[in-house]
Amino acid sequence: MSNDGWKFGASIVVRNLARSDGTVTTAIPAVVLTDDDLLALYIPAGTKYKNNWLVSSEQRAAAVDSITPSAQRKHHELVCQNDSLRLYLPNRGYSVGLTFDQQGEFVSWYGNLEAPFIRTPLGIDTRDFALDVIAYPDGRWQWKDEEEFARRLAVGIDSADHQASVRAAGQEFITRFEHNEWPFNVGWQKWQPQQKWQAPMLPDNWNVDFGANRLLLQ
Repeated sequence: MSNDGWKFGASIVVRNLARSDGTVTTAIPAVVLTDDDLLALYIPAGTKYKNNWLVSSEQRAAAVDSITPSAQRKHHELVCQNDSLRLYLPNRGYSVGLTFDQQGEFVSWYGNLEAPFIRTPLGIDTRDFALDVIAYPDGRWQWKDEEEFARRLAVGIDSADHQASVRAAGQEFITRFEHNEWPFNVGWQKWQPQQKWQAPMLPDNWNVDFGANRLLLQ
């Protein structure tokens, strides 16, 4: 990365770090589209990534009570089935994802509520906050994983103040969506790849510790 940010076409790694021990829970390689007022990333269908917590949506809330620490879990290699975009707004407690179907048609926006990202030599590190928002082209939206989010508070993983700030970030996402404000109003949902991108690959050092965990806890 240069002082001016990543260049178009660069391959970087988006990582989620566990709150408990700072280990990498998810690592996804992505292609940089732009890195200016926001960091826009493209994840082509067929991209292979690592994830060490494979729990179905129906079981996530119950799994909170007995979750194994991240450092003790095995990473599995998964494959992205469809194209997606991720828009990272500096200093915001959420990213804006765009999901497309297998024909390349836009399906939905995804508000991933997470810690403001930190740049690393590989890409960016962040921390997922469990609660998310899904928004649809017809103007509807819904919270996602509220039961898991509530369970995290009940067992003491999250504090009430933390969860209030997470929900406030989600509400900002919703307000921007409802008022068609940036970045919802600049046509990202109509974006199509201008070339056949080769799926980016994770580097061998995808799980190296850059010390971002301490900063993400602040």
